[in-house]
Amino acid sequence: MRNNSVLIFTQLLSNIANTAPKNVISRRKKWFILLIVALQGFLGPLTSSIYVPAIVQVKQSFGASNTSINATISLYVFTMGLSPLLWASLSERHGRRAIYLLSTLLYIIATIGCALTYSVIPFIVLRAFQAIGASAAQAVGAGTITDLFDIHERGNAMGLFLLGPLIGPVVGPIAGGFINELYEWRYIFWFLAIMGGIVFLLMLICLPETSAKILRKREKYKEKGYLDEDDDPQENILKSMARPFQFITKPVVILATTPYSMAYGFMYFVISSLPHQLALHYGFSSYQIGLAFLANGVGNALGALASGKMSDRALGKVVNPENRVPELRLRPMWIGILLLPAGQLIYGWCTQLNIHVMASLSGLFLLGLGVGVVQTPSNTYIVDAYQKHSASVMSAANLLRCISAGCTPLIAPTLIEKIGNGWSMTLLSVLSVMSGICIFFIARYGSKWRQKDLTDP
Repeated sequence: MRNNSVLIFTQLLSNIANTAPKNVISRRKKWFILLIVALQGFLGPLTSSIYVPAIVQVKQSFGASNTSINATISLYVFTMGLSPLLWASLSERHGRRAIYLLSTLLYIIATIGCALTYSVIPFIVLRAFQAIGASAAQAVGAGTITDLFDIHERGNAMGLFLLGPLIGPVVGPIAGGFINELYEWRYIFWFLAIMGGIVFLLMLICLPETSAKILRKREKYKEKGYLDEDDDPQENILKSMARPFQFITKPVVILATTPYSMAYGFMYFVISSLPHQLALHYGFSSYQIGLAFLANGVGNALGALASGKMSDRALGKVVNPENRVPELRLRPMWIGILLLPAGQLIYGWCTQLNIHVMASLSGLFLLGLGVGVVQTPSNTYIVDAYQKHSASVMSAANLLRCISAGCTPLIAPTLIEKIGNGWSMTLLSVLSVMSGICIFFIARYGSKWRQKDLTDP
């Protein structure tokens, strides 16, 4: 008999909540569980951008350089990309619930530290720990969806879950601007700490363990009072942690996630440059700029939810279950591939030519709609393709997305200065159209590639 301390600890954390496999959990409870997980997933993207309107005040408070302050944003985004690799591995070994609770608690502590610190170096470090704590749901949430929902329901579920990464970067500047204007920048982090506390309490009281693997272990532990190697086979921890990196080398994962990673990066390109563009061309105040972000956010939300329903419908139309291949989910992505360049061109040129602001905001809406439509089928597809390791494959996709989102804001100021906003968005629109090549190849050869990946990566 080997050491069962981790199992006992995770079991104790779950005693408050009921545990049950997905076939005995009511539909209403499934969606409530998903809502709680989505709230945790919302914290990370929200925190990435919420204090951007207060950057000047933060810099003055710390007496810091521009480089140091920019590091608090870039480091956060890159850490958000890397951290889920660890959480995914731990969740597949020790269950979902304990990881959600541990990560959210870490987020709360780091956020309180950000509110209390008076030096830029500790602030940078605490921002990194914030990202680590807030990033768990970005990967583990995919595992929860696989646990709870059958394959024909996952597109709709993924659409709701993925609203966080889309809406968070948009809602953040709006909320941060209001809080900073009414109070000061430290209250932004107190607000985030309170949100984290609410999510933690919801998880502690209402979130059950959903991993079938962990539930089976607990049943055996209750029956026998102990677990032996046959009851609890554990793979090498290094192999488990390396799995997400191996997924990145899979053609299925690379091609399925590239269009969304590019679209997400292009969205950050626009978000990072939008305040300057609206102030320069339309004379917008910070309050008006914050409200302008809503055009993109509403488009994101509608696109994510609609494409989730469309991808489920694409599978549901196939009568023979044997023909319900995951590649069918990719069809709605073509709509997003058309909406993205349309939105980019309208926003880019209407802004540069000082055409009425409603025209520019219409372009922002279409751009957001396109990102949302591309996102949900892409992520649901890779989860369906690798159900056994859904958290790991989702963390790999999250890493690619965050790398894209972390790099595009760095090149946005220089590119716009050199060739203008209109031509910059024209270039991005061409790349968006070209990303459709990835969808073509994965739809044509994805099934064959998946057959080669039936064994563990």
